[in-house]
Amino acid sequence: MKKLIALLLAALLCMSLLVACGGEKESTEDTQPAGEAVQKDDGILKILMIGHSLGNDSTFMVPEVFKSEGKTPMVMGVIYHSGCRLGSHVEYLTQNAPQYAYYEFDTEKDVEWRRADSGGGYHIYVPGSPNDSFIEDGSIAQTMQFGITRQDWDIVVLQAGVFEAANVKDTSVAVNIAQDLNTVRQYVLDNDIDKDTTPKFAWNMTWSCPSDDMMNDSYNKNLYLNFTDRIAMYEAISKTLQEIVMPAYDFDYIMPSGTAIENALSGKYEPKDIYRDTIHVNDYGRLIVAYTWYCTLTGTDISECNVGTMTAKMLLDNWARNSGTDLVLTDEQKAVLIEAVGNAMKTPYAITPSQLG
Repeated sequence: MKKLIALLLAALLCMSLLVACGGEKESTEDTQPAGEAVQKDDGILKILMIGHSLGNDSTFMVPEVFKSEGKTPMVMGVIYHSGCRLGSHVEYLTQNAPQYAYYEFDTEKDVEWRRADSGGGYHIYVPGSPNDSFIEDGSIAQTMQFGITRQDWDIVVLQAGVFEAANVKDTSVAVNIAQDLNTVRQYVLDNDIDKDTTPKFAWNMTWSCPSDDMMNDSYNKNLYLNFTDRIAMYEAISKTLQEIVMPAYDFDYIMPSGTAIENALSGKYEPKDIYRDTIHVNDYGRLIVAYTWYCTLTGTDISECNVGTMTAKMLLDNWARNSGTDLVLTDEQKAVLIEAVGNAMKTPYAITPSQLG
């Protein structure tokens, strides 16, 4: 039987603060206590992400952060379909369609991520390598149910499609988000392998596109919902979260990933320092988001974290992976990360300008 207990070494956890739900606020000090992550009686924290490529970016370094901070054991699972909207999830789960890749990392067993093949066997997953094949070829196709039933999940994380999350102006989209969110959530509960208790639910706040010029390009105008700059798109994502997502369901956790990214860009850092293309973040950006998750789920203050080296096998950079070169943050990168995540914990739905000069 599952029981809610304190996350891992609970005596070491320190509660941080999160901003209370509600409308837009000018104050940067309106906060609420962050909850401790739950853990079942097997002693292992198990987190499942259902999403698209920004979910991959968000989760990829989470196991490494938990390990480096001494909060193990834990299992991270990812149910992935590229660019997937909540409505697409509803379509696929209704048909029980094999439209997903499933990834998993167990800190007690793995040094690299594993991905299930269509037969349920697991293989090492290296992003960008020849084995990073498309779901459409059938070799890695899984249903959402497959991922949900792999583990007795403690926390299930949901997110909207990238542009769906910013489309608060379209009332039909807003209504659909609320409906689809609850449909996906109920499907998770219906397929939970332990019916005695239920997992907690979290929301991953996605981030904006990095390039204003890209948004203003005539080819991308419709795709980017006629946003003219990155900040306007971020503000729409934040508004959608507060006015549509949060009223639809009272989430146990909100991961302000997009806010942490914007906080890091509010000083002297530019998008090229954090993004690797027109929407996805690089290894450093992934680390910022991973610590945002870690601090949100454990209640740990970022100032108490051992932010530093990330092992080569957890990196996107192929040269670093192949050469075994770990990612060692500069003093500046570490300071920016600590400030950006710390401010996101205090003010999740608005950018806090950097004070690092």
